[in-house]
Amino acid sequence: MLSITDLLDFIDLDRETVQVVNRATQLPDEEAAAIAAELLRTHRGIYLLHEMFKDQIAEAAAARQIVQERSLRKAYAYFSRKYPIPHML
Repeated sequence: MLSITDLLDFIDLDRETVQVVNRATQLPDEEAAAIAAELLRTHRGIYLLHEMFKDQIAEAAAARQIVQERSLRKAYAYFSRKYPIPHML
């Protein structure tokens, strides 16, 4: 059986992105990882992941969760470099 770390390495996902999907969907890490991997397959899915990050950053800022907001911003900066916002029509 694969661990979540093995799975993330295999599909080239970072734990922070899986956690964003986990918080957005309330699914376990394994299912959130599978959904994140599926979302990375399309421009629309990548766009949706960007929106998940932005929403959670905004929620952390509104709740004055400074540490959480900083952590999300750092993870989002990494994600954005790796997967820029796609140009969609």
